[in-house]
Amino acid sequence: RYKNLYFPTRIQGVSGGASKRAEDLDMKLRWLREAKGARVVTFATATPISNSIAEMWVMQHYLQPDALSAAGIEHFDGWAATFARAVTALEMAPDTTTYRMKTRFARFANVPDLLKMFRAVADVRRIDHLGLVVPDVAGGGAETVVVPGTEELKRFGLQLAARAAEISAGRVDPHDDNMLKITSDGRKAALDLRLVGLDPDPTGGKLAAVADRIAGTYHRNSDLAYPGSTRRGALQLVFLDISTPNNDGQWNAYDQLRTNLSARGVPVEQVRFIHEARNDAEKARLFSAARSGAISVLIGSTERMGVGTNVQDRVIALHDVDCPWRPADLEQRAGRAIRQGNANRVVALVRYVTRDSFDSFFWQTVERKAAFIHQVMAGEVTERFVEDIGDEALSYAEVKALATGDPRIMERAGVASELSKLLRLEAGRVPPVVATDRP
Repeated sequence: RYKNLYFPTRIQGVSGGASKRAEDLDMKLRWLREAKGARVVTFATATPISNSIAEMWVMQHYLQPDALSAAGIEHFDGWAATFARAVTALEMAPDTTTYRMKTRFARFANVPDLLKMFRAVADVRRIDHLGLVVPDVAGGGAETVVVPGTEELKRFGLQLAARAAEISAGRVDPHDDNMLKITSDGRKAALDLRLVGLDPDPTGGKLAAVADRIAGTYHRNSDLAYPGSTRRGALQLVFLDISTPNNDGQWNAYDQLRTNLSARGVPVEQVRFIHEARNDAEKARLFSAARSGAISVLIGSTERMGVGTNVQDRVIALHDVDCPWRPADLEQRAGRAIRQGNANRVVALVRYVTRDSFDSFFWQTVERKAAFIHQVMAGEVTERFVEDIGDEALSYAEVKALATGDPRIMERAGVASELSKLLRLEAGRVPPVVATDRP
């Protein structure tokens, strides 16, 4: 009966098992509404919009299909035509050496109407609304540690640019090389050149900078006492999504980071990986050890150490070694430290960026995605159009500028593009008609 339905998750590239689950959910909700009426489901999530503006329509599709139908926007094309506007703007290309004009959904129209409709089914409560007792962030926001890039890294960046040019010209089989592979290689090189088969930075690069910061925090807080425990010392969380530990004997960033920490006086047995926990029981024991003070540094990926990780009791610093794709992932990471139950009044959020690397491209991507999400979740928009970046996204913009090396480069290119657009508009302006007394 429902086999020909259009399922909204497909607009986000969802396929396989996820698409099947979405179809099942859609079918069940339709059946329930037919049998029981309109109010049949409650969604609960900390990140209703995590990555794409399409997710708002997906939520509305599931929770208020009647309202969308009554407004004539039950299909995504109609919704986008009503609320979204494509904007062409200059941004850094993935090769980090050039800029390009890119058209994206980045401006939103009829925003009060959209939020009014969305808020009919969304009861949004942020930390500042609830008055939760959580730690403050040191310095008022995340600190960015910029690690100098090497000449070898710059040469590798030029190689990536050359590969991109070949791909753009259609001279490479997509199975042999493509932009996804270039992006992956660039991200790996920003962490450590060994991940792309090159000699490592003789100074230790980003991993050495991370180890310096973690070890310093460890030694300063090794005697810190916590109520109800005889163990002293704080806990630090380290997030790194690539080069996770493996059993194949190959070099990986996790083992290297633990080696670096050991060389700086952090006991190796107090540095643990979330990947050591192979099931829920082992994860529970690992989390218990982190809360009790038996672990000083816990390293993991966003997927394994994000949602559901409750080890906040002693967390005094959180380190973002790399940047994930989604602003919601950064929010989930920060939520492991800025959380009720943390005995520390202040926590440090530290983000690491390698200059002249793909880090700038990744932070730029997060900046763009964060803009709309912040506006919607703040729930205080009154303008008809929204395109400015909120406070959370501005911190990401700062990271991007620092990683680029010279923020004036991006500013100059943007101003030049805006000037060109205004000159074209002026050249195409139709002179006003002047009324006269002549017949």
